Amino acid sequence: MIALEMGASSRMIGMLKPGQRVVVMGPTGAPTEVPESSTVLLLGGGLGNAVLFSIAKAAKEKNNKVIYFAGYKKAEDIFKREEIEAATDVVIYSVDSGQPIPAQRPQDKSFVGNIIQAMIAYASGQLGEIPIPLNEASRVIAIGSDRMMEAVTKARHESLKPYLNECHEGIASINSPMQCMMKAVCAQCLQRHVIPGTNEEVFVFTCFNQDQKMDEVDFANLNSRLKANSLMEKISNKWLDYIIEKHSLMKV
Repeated sequence: MIALEMGASSRMIGMLKPGQRVVVMGPTGAPTEVPESSTVLLLGGGLGNAVLFSIAKAAKEKNNKVIYFAGYKKAEDIFKREEIEAATDVVIYSVDSGQPIPAQRPQDKSFVGNIIQAMIAYASGQLGEIPIPLNEASRVIAIGSDRMMEAVTKARHESLKPYLNECHEGIASINSPMQCMMKAVCAQCLQRHVIPGTNEEVFVFTCFNQDQKMDEVDFANLNSRLKANSLMEKISNKWLDYIIEKHSLMKV
């Protein structure tokens, strides 16, 4: 299990002592659907990179070629690099700003800018030789912030359209708020969908299946729901800062 210290609860995980018993709860969800003997395009933003390298591994085990765009805010945020490269055919590392992440393998690339800019730079040849063209990918899987996934969803029909397979399927890993951890009980994780062409409104239990079709997801609805706990998260973080300042707390 990987925990990145973002809010108060994840920061407190760093205060656990070695050997301390931990009870983990969470929705069982559904496994990510991975094609066989095809090409898979993976797009990871920040936290999404904690998940995608295992999906990349599963894709390689099914005889797929794997193109991986690993996006970070800054170079020092990278982790599990060895696992990422072991499960991919080509990786394009991008950082929003600052020093780039240098490529270690001949086929890998490095870029400074957002993940969509990195995709365009790679696909257009700006980063040099293109080991695997993006239009070979039959499946695109994006995991990151709701804003990142929304941007990718739109760009697939606009700036990225000339470089992608017309018949590809776009999947986003939706990060709706969750509460009951018992799957489809409390409805806290409901995600609004709008079916293209018909404008039919559908609601999906994200705890039951996080991987949802990009073109159906109502990202404005998702963003609004994710902001619901924003004030409480900020207050909790400030309170934890206060406790840490007043007391000597050991961190692993």
